[in-house]
Amino acid sequence: MTSSLLQRAQLQPYQTRMIDMAKTIPAIGLFREPGLGKTVTALTIISEQFKGKTLVIAPKRVAENVWSDEIKKWAHLQKLKLSKVLGTASQRSAALKQNSHIYVVNLENLVWLLETGTKFDNLVIDESSRFKDSSTKRFKSLKKHLRTFQRKIILTGTPTPQGIGDLWAQVGILDLGSRMETSLTKFRDKYMMPDQMNRHTRVVYSWKPKEGTVETIQQKISDICFSLKAEDYLKMPACQKITHDLDMSKQEVNHYETLKKELVLDVFVKFHVSFYF
Repeated sequence: MTSSLLQRAQLQPYQTRMIDMAKTIPAIGLFREPGLGKTVTALTIISEQFKGKTLVIAPKRVAENVWSDEIKKWAHLQKLKLSKVLGTASQRSAALKQNSHIYVVNLENLVWLLETGTKFDNLVIDESSRFKDSSTKRFKSLKKHLRTFQRKIILTGTPTPQGIGDLWAQVGILDLGSRMETSLTKFRDKYMMPDQMNRHTRVVYSWKPKEGTVETIQQKISDICFSLKAEDYLKMPACQKITHDLDMSKQEVNHYETLKKELVLDVFVKFHVSFYF
C-alpha cells in the first residue's frame, strides 16, 4: 500500500515554490486553475508549517471527498488526521470532539460551527470566491474571527468571476483590508465607478474599475496572492478525437438526452461516481 503512494518529491516545481514562499507569508492566496494541485499544496503547507488545529471551509462536495481523498494519495501527508464536520448536528458535534489536525466544514454549516465557539489556530478557504460578497451571513460571521487565526490560506481557480471588485472581500480575509481599504465603500470610492445605475434613484446596480486600477490592485496584492494558469504549467499532448459507435436502448438514449440538457444525471448502480463539471 505504502509503495503505491505518491511521494513529496513528485510535487511540481511551482508547487514546492509556493510551499517555500508560505514559510514567510502567514496569510497567502493561491489562485490556481483546476489541475494545478492546489489541495495537495495547501495540505503540504498545513503538514509542514501549521501548528494546532486548522479549519478548512469548502463547498459541500469538496468537503465530503476532495480533502480526505488527497491525503490518502500522498506518503508525506499520512500523519494528518482529518475530521469532516458534516451531516446532522450530532454528527457535526462528534466530529468536532475528535482529536484531529484538520476540520473540514461545508459552507452551509459554517455559521453553526462558528457559533459553537470552537477555537481554531489556522484557516483555509477552498473556493474563496464563495466569499466575494461581504454582505452574506457567512462572510459576516467569519469576519468576526479573522484576527484569531495565526495562519490563513485562500484557494480558488476563479478569484474574479464578476470582475476585479470580487477581490476586495477575499483579500480582506488575508490582510484585514490593509491593502485595499478597510471598507467596501472606501474601496469603491478609490478603485471603482458605477457601471449600471438607476438614473432617477441613483442606486448602483453594478460597478466597474476606474481606468488603470486593475493593474494597481494586482500590484498591491502581488506580495500575498499568486495566480497560476494551467496553460503555463501543464504539458498536455495534442488532442485526439476517437469515435466509438454504441448501440443504446431507448431508455439509455433518454438518459443521455437528460445528461446533455442538464449536465447532471443520477445513476444508481453497484458503485457511486461523482462528476465535477
